[in-house]
Amino acid sequence: MSRPTFGEQRLLAHNRTVPERLLFRLMGAADPAHYLHWRYLECFLDTLPAFFPRRVLDAGCGRGDYSFYLARKYPKATVLGVDINENLIARNRHTAMSLKLPNLRFEVADLALARFADPFDLVISIDVLEHIESQAAALANLCAGLTSGGVAFFHMPTIRERPVPFHRWLGGFRAWAEREHVARERTAAELIDMVWGHLEVLIARRTFGYFTGEMATSLFALPYAHTPLNRVMQGLLAPVCRLLTLADPWEIETVRYAVAILARRRGGPQSQSAAPPRHEAPARASRPRTETA
Repeated sequence: MSRPTFGEQRLLAHNRTVPERLLFRLMGAADPAHYLHWRYLECFLDTLPAFFPRRVLDAGCGRGDYSFYLARKYPKATVLGVDINENLIARNRHTAMSLKLPNLRFEVADLALARFADPFDLVISIDVLEHIESQAAALANLCAGLTSGGVAFFHMPTIRERPVPFHRWLGGFRAWAEREHVARERTAAELIDMVWGHLEVLIARRTFGYFTGEMATSLFALPYAHTPLNRVMQGLLAPVCRLLTLADPWEIETVRYAVAILARRRGGPQSQSAAPPRHEAPARASRPRTETA
């Protein structure tokens, strides 16, 4: 069975122009950050043999990009997307109905307070925990919501070793990030240690290199305001940004701005009896298998 196209539900938006629809048909989701998140998610999940989750949680689903994708990727699973934004949840519910995805639900939830009655086989949280002041509580809740042997994928930005590319011209985007990123900034090692406190880390890898993923993200965000001209500019920049993101998994950079972590709840049939010492956490795991775009 062929894999679904990431972000295809966005084509339902009434304000999509013909060029935007054509661009999507040619290269999929244009936003380099979302595309790169999806690639790492896919690469990490591909390392799990015969993994077919029955219950999936997209924690902090936002516009639901990963929820819609996972609902199509695992058609026999029940996928739940949760977010604190009621407007986004209402929009996602309407889109799910339009796409006739009976295995996909959306609910409003605060991850710092949420308790899930039924555990999940797969939990993903992609660039969400930095938006939650009670970050440790939210992480603990997500890990506690896993089945024994259940798997979690986290992606989080880290402390910036140097300013992002084009930072002087990213006024609108930078202001949004400073306003929304309320959790304390942490290094990749600190974030890996936080996850180790709850789960067995299988893969941990720093992502978004300065000249690859982060460069693409900053370049795409230069025309930040949602104006017709900026949408045209982003369409023109999209192919260049795609080439940069495709180079991100290769270990050619030391300056990176995020970390991706795949972990399993201890107690499953494939779990180790004990986690290795904290200083041996795999902060430099081998490059995950990638697929051609």
